[in-house]
Amino acid sequence: MNNREKLNKMDRALSLMEDLKNSQVALVEKVTQLQLEAMEFNFSDMEKNMATLYSRYQDSLEMLDKEIERFEIKRNKFENENDIGQED
Repeated sequence: MNNREKLNKMDRALSLMEDLKNSQVALVEKVTQLQLEAMEFNFSDMEKNMATLYSRYQDSLEMLDKEIERFEIKRNKFENENDIGQED
């Protein structure tokens, strides 16, 4: 695999991570809504479980954000070190 192909693969991986992040954001939003509804219904177990899920999803989202940032730095360094310009 040449450097251009490797950079393209890195871009696809970055795109997949961004898609995953968007999905994770949607999960956080949905679990927040469910937690609010559980409060309205006075379903304490559901409210507690949704709070637990919220914490897990939020932690996962933070981890993913950090990984995206690290990967972008590595990707950009690879591009610069190999003098690979953007294709038109």
